Amino acid sequence: MSTYDMLDQGPAPGGDEDAVMLDLLRIVIDQIWWVIGIAGCIILAAVVYSKIATPIYSADALLQVEAQTGNSTPSQVALSLMPSVGPMHTDAEIEIIKSRAVVEPVVEQFKLNFSVAPKTMPVLGKISSFFARPGHPLGAAFGMTSYAWGGEQFAVSSITVPKPLEGAQLTLRALDQGRYELSDGFGQQILTGVAGQEASGNGVTLLVKTLVARPGTEFYVTRFNQLDAVAGLSSGLQVSEKGRETGVVQLSYMGTDPHAITAITNAVAASYLKQRTDRAQEEASRMLSFLNSELPHLRDEVKKAETALSEYQSRVGSFQPTQEAGVYLAGGLDYEKQIASLRIMRAQLLQRFTAESPEVLQVDSQIAAMMREKARFEDHFTTLPSSERNALALQRDAKVAEEIYVALLNKTQELSISRAGTIGNVHIIDEALLPLSPVRPKSALIISAGTVLGIIAGILFAFCRRTFFTGVADPEFVERRFQLPIFGSIAFSPEQARSDRQLSAARAAALPSPKSTPTEVSAQSSGMARMLRSRSAAGRENKVHVGRQTVVALGKTPMRPLLVKTHPYDSTVESLRGLRATLEFGLVDAPNRIVAITSPAPSDGKSFLCANLAALIAESGKRVLLIDADLRRGRLAQYLGRSPNGGLTELLTGQVDLEVAARATGVDGLHFIATGAYPPNPSEILTSMRFGEILTRFEQEFDLVIVDTPPVLAVADAAVIAHIAGSTVLVMRSGAHTEGHVAETLKKLRRARARVVGGVMNAVPLKSHNRNGTYDYAYAYTYSAGDPLDTHESR
Repeated sequence: MSTYDMLDQGPAPGGDEDAVMLDLLRIVIDQIWWVIGIAGCIILAAVVYSKIATPIYSADALLQVEAQTGNSTPSQVALSLMPSVGPMHTDAEIEIIKSRAVVEPVVEQFKLNFSVAPKTMPVLGKISSFFARPGHPLGAAFGMTSYAWGGEQFAVSSITVPKPLEGAQLTLRALDQGRYELSDGFGQQILTGVAGQEASGNGVTLLVKTLVARPGTEFYVTRFNQLDAVAGLSSGLQVSEKGRETGVVQLSYMGTDPHAITAITNAVAASYLKQRTDRAQEEASRMLSFLNSELPHLRDEVKKAETALSEYQSRVGSFQPTQEAGVYLAGGLDYEKQIASLRIMRAQLLQRFTAESPEVLQVDSQIAAMMREKARFEDHFTTLPSSERNALALQRDAKVAEEIYVALLNKTQELSISRAGTIGNVHIIDEALLPLSPVRPKSALIISAGTVLGIIAGILFAFCRRTFFTGVADPEFVERRFQLPIFGSIAFSPEQARSDRQLSAARAAALPSPKSTPTEVSAQSSGMARMLRSRSAAGRENKVHVGRQTVVALGKTPMRPLLVKTHPYDSTVESLRGLRATLEFGLVDAPNRIVAITSPAPSDGKSFLCANLAALIAESGKRVLLIDADLRRGRLAQYLGRSPNGGLTELLTGQVDLEVAARATGVDGLHFIATGAYPPNPSEILTSMRFGEILTRFEQEFDLVIVDTPPVLAVADAAVIAHIAGSTVLVMRSGAHTEGHVAETLKKLRRARARVVGGVMNAVPLKSHNRNGTYDYAYAYTYSAGDPLDTHESR
């Protein structure tokens, strides 16, 4: 059975998700001000951005593109007489709307081929403009006279520049009394002028309509290339079909000036409508000219055919056609109509193409094919009498000529009306109206998104800060995260901290001053030597024999007093008593009675805990041996008032025996082995077989052997000792180690096959956010030496 299972401190089965959520909630609560601060900054940035961002408006117009229709009879003749504009396709119309023929007149109308803008300071200029009135320029802030700070009025009516200056940014600097000067990008003056009057110079002509600005204020003027200006407006237009194959097109344009974009949108729609109307009128005029030229000839053909038919009937008389003759007449009429329509189409194509063009040759091939079909058809009626065939042919010719003539006459009248009219197959359904609210930025959406983003960013920062930058302080989190039972949480002791500060001050006073002369330093050293000799002569010091030498241990001058002796009822001592009880249960299944106490890093309070815990266990009636195995920076002797000489190093190298090294401490049942001299190879000494043999012998002589080891992450000595010890306890200072440090420490110990039975959270603040509120009472219920026993039972 493992220690973890025995203590039953693990999370309940199936409750991992709830525990993770509670951990996250605790992280947020512990760093709530960080979360609120970060969220507030992001929300404030979102609010500021939504207020100072340039508003973008959108103007929309709706157009309808109808298919080409006609009023003539649905025959091949009518089809051949349609204007050759081709069928309507919405995709093609969208491209026409964005074409240069439609856009360029709008560019000229609204003078979109040049731009003017004041020279402003980013962000600050935008903010200052809110406090200005148009026509009342603000003064220059921070002495920056070239910047516009709000209230300026500047408008240009026209500007022309030579080809090299197209697209170049020119600088116009305001002077007094409406005067100005224009210079190029290199600072070379181009011209000077006065607002309201046209000025010319160096190939540049400029007419400034309005100029109200503080002298020295600069404005940027740029004259674009005509093609670039047209392309700029065309790319800014958003044209799309509403629905699928509806013929309804939405035209949109966005900009900062709602009045300007509304006018531009309507102008583009009107320009497209005019372009389509002009094109239809042009096609109608061309077709009308062709028909007018063909009508006299067709009229003569009709008269000729009717005269021939009339003469034949007067000579032969009327006749009643047979059924076969009726079929012959109907079929011949169809063939003649088709051939006539193809000939008219060929004549129309010859107005635009040559006789050798593919379009004309294709019609010629169709006429030839139709003639062959007609010949084959007529071959079926060779049995008819010639007189009957002649009569039918004359009737057929008269009807064909009359139908073609009537069709052309109707089309002529229709085209005359179409050419005179201004309404074509394109209609403006909805004109663009002045937008009241901008489409960007959407303040409500930005602030809402900023709020959500701020809260998420604050929580992520708190989590990352806790994970990577802030140490772990919650024992339950350590148990859950690393499956490491926490034996106890040692409260932070103000008394011990006060003793440490006094010791540091005493050490600083004992050190020679940086300005001391060599004579003064020598005198101070001589004084300290005399003090040590006088204490040694008093006969009250413990003497330790190291080989042939006698080492004096300052037994009556402890440098760090044990807290269990000086303040036995301190809250920290109460925590240590609880740790003592828990540790005894944790060592029940241990293979030996050797306990290694280690920590991830220095200054975790490991030596303080070892000394005081060993004293408490010795007071319970057990024989305890405390070993300082930190052969690099061991300080455990300071708590027991013993000399570090003649310790573990000398014991392992054979300079002293076990009885001399394990000296008494003044606490009944507690013996102590100091570090001894710091060796140059501590790891090699600790990995020797003698160290394991010594620990095994001490285990037989004492009830418990506590070994104070170096930090795990600093050196490899701790892993060596933990491998030999039957139990290892990990001391962690509250808030001093990140999750990564603790995980790396446990990984190294487990690689060394150490039996880590549990951990201790040291220096926990008295006021904490512990779930059970363990230290909220700060151990106020304690005893003092002079308090009488309370014989009343508390209720």
